[in-house]
Amino acid sequence: MRVVRCKLERRQAIVEIGLQKFVPSARNLQSQDAATAFPVNRYRALIDTGAQRTCLSRSTIAIENLSSHGKRAIQNVHNQQLHRLYFINLGFVCEIERPDGGDNDVSYYAMETPCEVINIADNEYFDAILGMDILEQFDFRFHKTGEFLLQIP
Repeated sequence: MRVVRCKLERRQAIVEIGLQKFVPSARNLQSQDAATAFPVNRYRALIDTGAQRTCLSRSTIAIENLSSHGKRAIQNVHNQQLHRLYFINLGFVCEIERPDGGDNDVSYYAMETPCEVINIADNEYFDAILGMDILEQFDFRFHKTGEFLLQIP
């Protein structure tokens, strides 16, 4: 079983994610060095069960050189604001639990389909917010010790 296992930081559930710029015709591109053709960059993401959509900070969008494909009015707790829309390939840095109880292997799980995200202001503690559009695809548990677990299918 693949799991993302973390501990609360400042009462926030933060996980390590990976993302790539979504390129619609990626399978048709040719590269001499497949390892550097589409690197996966790691970022810190806040798990937010109150957020309906997944978000990326403006600085993360700039680092990844993402291109917006539109705008949408999004309602937040205060008001409705216009946000830019982006597509990304999203994944998780996870552990593969060994049935024999030995040390877990670290792996990367990439989601099968691209994810549409919106832009948010920069934050010093995290680079992204994982909303229910992503979280609904996984089992998720908090423990009273402050540890939490995201189970990857």
